Amino acid sequence: MNETIKTQLEHRSIRKFKQESLSKDIIETIINVANQTSSSVAMQTFSIIRITDKEKKKAIADICMQPYVVDVPELWIFVADVFRNASILAELDSYPENRNDMDKFFQAFSDSVLAAQNVMIAVESLGLGGVFFGSILNDPEEMIKILNLPEYTFPVLGIGFGYPDEKPDKKPRMSSELKVFENQYKIQESYIKALKDYDKILEEYYKNRETNFRYDSFTNHVYTKFPLTRENRTKIMNFIRKQGFELNLEYIPESEIRTMFKKAPKVVEEHVFEESKMGFKAESGVRELFDKYPFVKDYLLVINPRFNKLRTLAGTVELSQMNMQQLADMGDMPVDSLIYMIESRIDEE
Repeated sequence: MNETIKTQLEHRSIRKFKQESLSKDIIETIINVANQTSSSVAMQTFSIIRITDKEKKKAIADICMQPYVVDVPELWIFVADVFRNASILAELDSYPENRNDMDKFFQAFSDSVLAAQNVMIAVESLGLGGVFFGSILNDPEEMIKILNLPEYTFPVLGIGFGYPDEKPDKKPRMSSELKVFENQYKIQESYIKALKDYDKILEEYYKNRETNFRYDSFTNHVYTKFPLTRENRTKIMNFIRKQGFELNLEYIPESEIRTMFKKAPKVVEEHVFEESKMGFKAESGVRELFDKYPFVKDYLLVINPRFNKLRTLAGTVELSQMNMQQLADMGDMPVDSLIYMIESRIDEE
């Protein structure tokens, strides 16, 4: 095992950094690593925007809903960039119809992700720490404005890095047997059973880690997080189209579209919820929650448009009388999922 592999196997996300600038030599080295990344058809269709302006950092932190973004020493945004090559063609008086199709978009998207991962490996190999920000896509349209992106470009992924000021426990991963197959996809008879041992490992990890203690497992994490949605992210193809990329969608008969469930299964095992680890119950007051954790209200407004009604309830009697069950009904979601989601957000804060 060489040092590179040792570094990769010790990967963990760092969210707290020393307020120490990186040297010019280190920055140039990491830029050179990114620049040498493999690229589809050698088109090099990605760009990096290094965010040094404090106001832009704050605006991006608001989009990510992660305040610590403001304090990361280095914040880089990776951009799928077909604009550069399309501009070269235009200067040569060439305007091929496929210059902005989905093939070009996904080539650029893949180039951006590969470059971001290369940067993370370089960062960690230098004794630094980093964290990815997929949350920049919480509001693609606003990110495009902040970065002043032209047509034929799209923000893909953010990465923050610097000198670590924490050493979080390494989060266990599920067995590779559930992810790596030979020759064809392997479907498990029961994923709950297949993940039983991993659930126990992750429960112990969450109970024993030094920060953000909570009771959780992988399958419960999927149960509480997977159903959540942010309106802007469900409509992301619209923002890609606005940037000038052609979707080239064709009509496909419903019968030819593969889906696990045409309708939700009729028989669903009843799940009885009584109280969360932080003491929240279905009858817990919403006003008290917002007073203690004011960021939770903003979080709910972002993840589910059904919670927009909360904007008109500030300071009203209706809000002071509302409980968690009524809040969950407003969002059209199970009360336990809502509470687990809120607790996870509080843990992150």
